[in-house]
Amino acid sequence: MRKFILGSMLSCAFFGANHLNALEVTVDPFGYLGVLYNQGIESSPHSYIGLSARAGANFMLDNNWSLGLGAIGAWSVFSHKDDNAPYKSSGDISDAYVKYNTQRLKFALGRYNTDFLEFDWIAGNIQGVSVKVFDYHKWNYWGMYMDSMLYNGYQYSGDQGNRIATDMNALAAYNPTAKKSYVGGEVIAGGVDYTYKGFRVSPFVLIDTQLPTLTKGVLVQVGAKAGYATNFANTFKSTTLLRGMFQYGDTDGLAGDDLAGLIWIDQAFKHKIFNFGAGFYAILGADGKGSLWTFSDRTRFYGRGINSPGVPATYFANSTITGYLFGGLETNRVKVDAMVAFGIYQEYSLMADYKVWQYRNMKFNAGGGYVYSYSSKAMNSIGSSSLLFFGKFSY
Repeated sequence: MRKFILGSMLSCAFFGANHLNALEVTVDPFGYLGVLYNQGIESSPHSYIGLSARAGANFMLDNNWSLGLGAIGAWSVFSHKDDNAPYKSSGDISDAYVKYNTQRLKFALGRYNTDFLEFDWIAGNIQGVSVKVFDYHKWNYWGMYMDSMLYNGYQYSGDQGNRIATDMNALAAYNPTAKKSYVGGEVIAGGVDYTYKGFRVSPFVLIDTQLPTLTKGVLVQVGAKAGYATNFANTFKSTTLLRGMFQYGDTDGLAGDDLAGLIWIDQAFKHKIFNFGAGFYAILGADGKGSLWTFSDRTRFYGRGINSPGVPATYFANSTITGYLFGGLETNRVKVDAMVAFGIYQEYSLMADYKVWQYRNMKFNAGGGYVYSYSSKAMNSIGSSSLLFFGKFSY
């Protein structure tokens, strides 16, 4: 980080004549350079090497405002297919934002990371505006408008951590072509979070004005999450989550029943460096087609990020009933995720990340793993079986 002093004239130009004193600015650079090798293990397997990079800086002012600017790019280094599918070269301005951050109010406008909302179904960088208000009586209120999103496979996954290497396996920019494929229209969402001791309840509403399907039409989702976290025996932490959602939208592009629903139960335990647990979910749809349309999610699966990057997720296809077991560990240097899912959606995944080197805020991580994922309701965009290796320098 570096600190600079802006003169009073610059202060006046940006923040009004009443801010006559000099402002201190902290510059926080961020970015990474990563390479990923994805090798299919099946008949007619896929095989590609992708290089991705991101660079930017956050300029934090001492009056709670901050400005940010960053760029991202992905390049197909090798592919056994002539059109470089499925790893496409792309690039865009990833970050261009204004933020305001206090204990009572968080606000962001432009192209920015929206994880601070803690919304289960939209994460990572979007183009739009978000606001979150904190109340002293354990209530939080949030709302957002999303015009487009930066899709790179990023999965923000709560207590077990983000999915390893998924943010290097794809890139779809904010441009109109990608917007039509992933977002469609304009998205408005809002909700409330209520926390009392170990309990938390979070209802929400999401509206997309036009689905990116053949028949298009509006998407409406109404849902909630209820959770309870507690410690017992001094060393164990238990987290129980129950999610539910009602959806109206023609997600299959065909005439028929446009209603769908979600029931999802997840139980996790954490003991020192280890985590483990189980879950069950069902996607209800009368016609057996279509899907729960989610831009991102907090599942523990790797099938979306590795074998089928994009929107919607293959494991959220209608009429899917699946149970799963998971486990892993995390230390200062090593992170391991393991998963077995059985039912309509199936997954067997083992992914590992090792911190090879670190100096201050710079580090180099390497790792790999294997992901098998299959659904009889939806095809993977890459393949059902992937052996993965990666390296990533970040700062």
